[in-house]
Amino acid sequence: MLAEATHLIDRLRSGTLSDEELGESAVRLDVLLPDPNWYDYTIDHVPELTAEQVVRRAFLYRPIQL
Repeated sequence: MLAEATHLIDRLRSGTLSDEELGESAVRLDVLLPDPNWYDYTIDHVPELTAEQVVRRAFLYRPIQL
């Protein structure tokens, strides 16, 4: 699971995916990663995180439980 997420993030960042592949990768990452903000860490985070760091950070996510 972790390796698949890392691979998908690397592919997503490569800029070589078609629109269909990009959509499929994003949907799969939504399933694999518990943090709904994974995209922000992948694309918008400064300084840029490696794919492994993005995955680790996404798995640190814990929703607030009331």
